[in-house]
Amino acid sequence: MINIMDEYTNFTKRCLNNYMKYILDKQYDKGIVNRYIDKYIDVRYSNYLDEATESATLSKKINKGLKEVTDSLEETLPVSRIERIRNIEKIFKYVHGLDTSYLLESRSKVIENISIIRTELHKEEDPGFSSTFDKMLREDIKKKKEFLDSFNSDTFSLVKTKINKNSNLLRVSVKDNIKFPELYSDIAIDKARHKDSINEDIMAIGYTLTTVEIINNLLNNNFNNIYYLPLPKSIFSKTTKINRLLSIIDNEFIIEHINLVVTFAAFKLYKSTIIELMHKGFLFTIALDDSFNYCSENLEYLEIFNNIFMLKDKYYYKDMSKNGKLGKRIIIVDEVE
Repeated sequence: MINIMDEYTNFTKRCLNNYMKYILDKQYDKGIVNRYIDKYIDVRYSNYLDEATESATLSKKINKGLKEVTDSLEETLPVSRIERIRNIEKIFKYVHGLDTSYLLESRSKVIENISIIRTELHKEEDPGFSSTFDKMLREDIKKKKEFLDSFNSDTFSLVKTKINKNSNLLRVSVKDNIKFPELYSDIAIDKARHKDSINEDIMAIGYTLTTVEIINNLLNNNFNNIYYLPLPKSIFSKTTKINRLLSIIDNEFIIEHINLVVTFAAFKLYKSTIIELMHKGFLFTIALDDSFNYCSENLEYLEIFNNIFMLKDKYYYKDMSKNGKLGKRIIIVDEVE
C-alpha cells in the first residue's frame, strides 16, 4: 500500500531543494539547505514546535523553527559560513509562501521578494528569474494536485458523522456506489458487503481517502480534525494484511489525526498486538460492545485508551462517567460496532 503522506512530503522536499539550487546557484549548500527543509516540513505539517505557544500562528512557529536551525548551524559551522547560513534563512522565510502559493497574486509577491534577495545575494539581476521560477512553481503545484486527485473515487466515498455535535471529531465509514445486478436480493448484497475480506478491502480505501482529506486539511492549516476509523477484528489474524492497511496511515503527520476504533471483544483477543501498535505511535479508541463486563480488571484496561465509545443506556454509564480516570474519555455514540 502506498503511504500518501510520505510520498507527498518527499516530493515537497525535492521541490524545495530544486528551488534552493536555482535561487542560490553557486552558494547552494546541500547540508545546510536540508537542515532548513527538514525543520520546515516538521513544523509546517504538525503545527508544533517545542516551547512555542499554542496561540502562535503557523508562520511564527515556522520562522522560530528556522531561527533555531540558524542558531544551531552558527554554533557548529565555521565563522566563514555564517553569512551563507543567514542568507539561506532569509530565503526560507518565504518557503511557506512557496508551498501554499496557489493564487497568482500571492505567488507573484513571493517570487518578487525572493528575486530581491537573490539580486542582493549575487550582486546582479537575472531578468529571466521570475518567469522561470514561476513556471517551476506552477508545474509542481499541478503535480501535487494531480497526485492527490488521483486517489479520488467515483465508486467509494467517506461518510463522516460529527461526534456529539463537535465538528472536530468525525466518525468515518465508507459508502460504495457499486451497482449489483437486479437478480441479487438485498440480503445477498448486504451479506457480500459485510464479508470479512471485502470489508477489510473497503477499509483500505477508507484509510486512503481519509489520508488524502487530512493532507488537504493540513494544506489549508486545519490541524484540529480527528478521524475515528474502524479497525476490523477479522484483520488482526492476518499479519500481512494488517501491516499493509496500517502502512497507509503510518506517518507522523497523519496518525496524530486518526484514532483506530476497536471493539472490546477485539481487544480481549488481540490485546498484545494492539498494545504493541500503541507503542509504535498509533492511537486507539475502544468501543464497549456486549462483550464488556463492568469489573475492576476491565476498567484498568480502559485506562490505556484515548477515548471510550459507549452507549448511554448501559447500566454502568453513570458510575464510569464519575470515574476520575475514565470519565473524561467517554464519548457517547449511537452504535459501538
